[in-house]
Amino acid sequence: MVFSVRLVRDGFLEVFEDDTLIAIYRYGGGIRKPYFYPIYAPKGMMVTRDEPPDHIHHRSLWTAHGDVNGVDLWSEKPTAGFIKCADNPTISLRSDVCVLNSINLWLSVEGGRLMDESRVVAFWKTRNDIRLIDYEVEFRASYGDVTLGDTKEGGIVALRVVDSMRESVGGGVIMNSEGGVGEPQCWGKRARWCDYTGRVDGEIVGITIFDHPSNPRHPTYWHVRAYGLFAVNCFGLRDFEGRKDVDGSMKIDRGSNVKFRYRIMLHRGRLSRDDIEEYYREYASI
Repeated sequence: MVFSVRLVRDGFLEVFEDDTLIAIYRYGGGIRKPYFYPIYAPKGMMVTRDEPPDHIHHRSLWTAHGDVNGVDLWSEKPTAGFIKCADNPTISLRSDVCVLNSINLWLSVEGGRLMDESRVVAFWKTRNDIRLIDYEVEFRASYGDVTLGDTKEGGIVALRVVDSMRESVGGGVIMNSEGGVGEPQCWGKRARWCDYTGRVDGEIVGITIFDHPSNPRHPTYWHVRAYGLFAVNCFGLRDFEGRKDVDGSMKIDRGSNVKFRYRIMLHRGRLSRDDIEEYYREYASI
């Protein structure tokens, strides 16, 4: 068995590949939203950070949105809602993959139920200095109509890269599938994939996120910043387009659902745009 998991304490689940820690899922106790921290690229390089002082609500690898029926579930202000894991995640282990399934409740600060979320995260066996993580999120309008509002403050998949990888101070590089390089050419732009590459402990390491062609509003918009935020957000059109006459909100009728699929690729070494395109085509064909 290549993969294994260990429940260290309630709400704190470690994921191992070949006895090497690759991620920890934090979902219990007083946590405002379930998230993974840390996340390791191949060869034990930690590529995400938790609770940076400039944005304490940035939680390594997480899912959140700033306007769900008018409720903020992105920040961690006293008035913000929270996301609660309904039960312990279920785990499926094979020799080549570890799959974590987490059922989460999105709640107002008063505890009112807004919607349900199914989060399925699959860690694939590392090959050739590449670690793939499939990240699927399904929102279900179980308690009434749901409107995911137009705001840049959100990410169905959101990461905060470690400081040494940041474009602003670490010399990192952001690039996307459409030829954009750097925050000005990638933030708020539509692209099939986006990559954030920089240095960790003196070595080059990168994170690429792929937007699956089956997703709503593909190719998605990217809330990616030089200071280290790296998020997929197809809702914040007013900010991204710089227009007040557009509305990026999405309504989910009661009893309906919407599903999003992404792949996160952690890679050692710098990859060219052609290299990443090859990995993207493989994912898009699934």
